[in-house]
Amino acid sequence: MMSQAKARAKRRARPARNPIASLLFLAVGPSIVLGWLWQFANSQDNSAPPAPDLVATSPANIPQTPVLSARRTPGVLARETSSVAFEQALRPLGGSVLAGSCAAVSVDGVLMLSDGIDTPVTPASTLKFLVAATALDSLGADFQYSTEVKAEINAGVVGSIYLVGGGDPLLASAWYPNDLTLSRYPQQPATSLEALVDSVVAAGITQINGNVVGDASHYDAELYPPSWPIGFRAIEGGPISGLLVNDGAVLGASMKSTDPAMGAAQEFYRLLQERGVTIIGAPASGVTPVGLPTVSVVQSAPLIDIVGEMLRNSDNNTAEMMLKEIGFRASGVGSRAAGNSAMMAKLSAWGIPLDGVTLSDGSGLSGDNKMTCAAFLAVLERYSIDDPLISRLAVAGTSGTLSKFFVGTSLEGRLFGKTGSLSGVKALVGFVPVKGGSTIRFALLLQSPGVDDEPVFKPLWEGVLTTALGPYPQGPSSDAIAPLPANPATP
Repeated sequence: MMSQAKARAKRRARPARNPIASLLFLAVGPSIVLGWLWQFANSQDNSAPPAPDLVATSPANIPQTPVLSARRTPGVLARETSSVAFEQALRPLGGSVLAGSCAAVSVDGVLMLSDGIDTPVTPASTLKFLVAATALDSLGADFQYSTEVKAEINAGVVGSIYLVGGGDPLLASAWYPNDLTLSRYPQQPATSLEALVDSVVAAGITQINGNVVGDASHYDAELYPPSWPIGFRAIEGGPISGLLVNDGAVLGASMKSTDPAMGAAQEFYRLLQERGVTIIGAPASGVTPVGLPTVSVVQSAPLIDIVGEMLRNSDNNTAEMMLKEIGFRASGVGSRAAGNSAMMAKLSAWGIPLDGVTLSDGSGLSGDNKMTCAAFLAVLERYSIDDPLISRLAVAGTSGTLSKFFVGTSLEGRLFGKTGSLSGVKALVGFVPVKGGSTIRFALLLQSPGVDDEPVFKPLWEGVLTTALGPYPQGPSSDAIAPLPANPATP
């Protein structure tokens, strides 16, 4: 009883709850909570959510060819599937290469045949391909040769008039370019000497009191490389001159002029007289006085077209003059030596292997020239089959020096090449495009007594070479094993 009384007393001793404080808490509490919520809300980023990094969409077409499929490299696959059969087909070609000759074949840059590839061989006219490649790289495909006429005109009268050569190898009178009694092939695109004479007359010249002078000082005075056989001179090639009209031929003369500048002046003189210009003096050769004004100019076709004439026809004069122009542009000296030096420098810059390579002229008539199949193949590899230079080559069974070869074979119309022939030398280099996109490149330089006789080399070209290159690829072509077309995706 006593303990219960104490407990009751203790409870009575606690202070009573304050009703006013409770009311204040109920009034202020919600405000505190709302203020806290307001601060929390202000601390949040209310900007628009960022765009997703990647939106997954279904492809419109679904590839059929897996990423790691061999079809992803059809050229490699086509070459590999045909390599064994191709190498077997090439063996007879390699077996035909005697000591002192060479043969090399590649497909898309992969060497498939290498027989005597580093052997120095006389290249004959296949050398012209190197001249063409170097000229286009050094001068540009749009380069044009210029031939000028200089004189001081006074009321339609001049003293002497000067025909100043600029190295144009196809400058010609109208009668000459298609006259096949003097040339094996038409020499087109010719640069018209008549057009130049007409422009002189249009400039108002009616009388020449002095001489008609041909100026060939653009190049040096060497008319023939000393390594050429005497029998080649003025027949196979030359004379070579900074001013050359009709390859040195003069209308009505039985022999080419021994002074090309004089021969050019004679043709110029004749055409001026035909147009009624009175001439007191005579044709002559010499050097134009400094400062004499230009009366008229005629320009050649673009270099790429002149290269085409040189390659298809194997034009020796064009090649020799182009070589001198290469030298002139590189060093200011229009000489054979300067041209050869510039060509060697260009080949070296291209990374062509030059061991065993010797350059003597531009036409390939010199037996001192030496090339290897390794060097030739390296140059050929620089060009795709659609390069403008390749379209200027002779075509098997169709054009130029290849027009009568490979007729009726699987290479007719397909092989683009440059031929070469000297006594004891027969050469052929070029390209064969393959269905599906691949390209065969080849160099065949043969040197042995009698190999330039048609009964000897023709069976090699139209038999062994055609049998090897014509059927390639023996396996599926690149387009047959290219990646499969994608299938449309189903919705």
